[in-house]
Amino acid sequence: MPYDSPTQSPARAQFADETRAKKRIVERTDGVVERLREELGDDLSLVAFYNEDVLEIHFVHDTVREQYRQEDLDALASDICLDARMGDPYQESLVQLGQLNFVVTGFDDGLLARVPLGEQVGVAVTTNLNAGAKIATLVPRVVDEHDIAVASRN
Repeated sequence: MPYDSPTQSPARAQFADETRAKKRIVERTDGVVERLREELGDDLSLVAFYNEDVLEIHFVHDTVREQYRQEDLDALASDICLDARMGDPYQESLVQLGQLNFVVTGFDDGLLARVPLGEQVGVAVTTNLNAGAKIATLVPRVVDEHDIAVASRN
């Protein structure tokens, strides 16, 4: 699947189980991936944490994994990481509705929810269309209920 995006920049996708602990975006997920898998079942496609440079994949459905080459995952990372580079304060300043809690984007074949965890870091969750309204209510609630520890880079 060729992917050419004007927003691409040097970002990469990495799999959490293949990444050394010192290089991970999060130190602890507190079971959020398992909970999303339990709640969404086969409708869940991907759970990843992101910062301005990396999309760290903690779960990917087998059917989705078969569709993407590493270059495609890196292109996806570039677009999702762009949100982290722009920062949520910028997006909050565009509309005077308070703090940004989550963003849901709909596509022909699925949905993407992006839930900020802090400055330039967040959770990205994709589902098929069957998840419907659940993604806007369930995903932010589940993320909020778990004690996710973002790795500090001192």
